[in-house]
Amino acid sequence: MRRLFALLALCSLSACVSIPTGPSVLVLPGSGKSLDEFRSDDLRCRQYTAKQVGTGSVTESAEIVQQRYDTTYMQCMYVRGHRVPFGG
Repeated sequence: MRRLFALLALCSLSACVSIPTGPSVLVLPGSGKSLDEFRSDDLRCRQYTAKQVGTGSVTESAEIVQQRYDTTYMQCMYVRGHRVPFGG
């Protein structure tokens, strides 16, 4: 129990950044993709992205971690044939 409190105190002092709860970008089903395929791919990509992004380092802001999350998620969904936002 003491370790838990110590960890919580450390995170509050060092501004730990937690993983985003989901993407902040709109991805649409690809041509010929059913809603069930989209939902399945969405779940897989969210899980994959959470593993890849992790919680971020102490020096990263929540905004930077969210950007990394969104980029990784969009790449995953694009590879699976879905439509992702394009900007440049």
